Amino acid sequence: MVRFKQVTLILVCLISWVSNAQDTKKERDWKLNATLAFAPGLLTENTQTIQLHGYLGYLHDRIHIRGDGFYYLTAFGDRPRFDMNHQLYAGAFYHFTDTRFQPYLGFQPGIAIARSSEYGTLGDSTSSDLEYKIAANPIGSAVGGFSYYGEKYFYFFVEGRYIFGQHKANTYPVYLDEMRFSFGLGFFF
Repeated sequence: MVRFKQVTLILVCLISWVSNAQDTKKERDWKLNATLAFAPGLLTENTQTIQLHGYLGYLHDRIHIRGDGFYYLTAFGDRPRFDMNHQLYAGAFYHFTDTRFQPYLGFQPGIAIARSSEYGTLGDSTSSDLEYKIAANPIGSAVGGFSYYGEKYFYFFVEGRYIFGQHKANTYPVYLDEMRFSFGLGFFF
């Protein structure tokens, strides 16, 4: 008889815990989220970049579908390779938890609209001026980070990404490889 009461008590506790967990999951079943932040980056040869980073995403059942955009602001250091390097990405992320603290990993293919400031070609045959052409180049990005969701509307995020690709215009190919960091506040609905 004592065992039956213990088993019943354990079952009642488990059922109430599972139903409570399901209720909180229904409350946060999906999220539409967006952010705008500064994103510093590191290139080789002691060069840093600064971009404006924004994204819009849809999070449902630990899967986050997201589109990111980076607007190039400036570069400084020993060898700034580009005077333009805007990038757009679309991809998926997996969130390892569905609690307030959510670490995640993802991959995003994208496109870079870039212009090299190092390598140019001669313009027409009457001029000796160098031309620096703008080119659209495929790129990829592996991303990892975490988000911490508040009770309502706001969340904090930190992420790092490795970007890989090549700028190929009418000159020597220039690597777009970069390690970039983003952090800040976002909104969710």
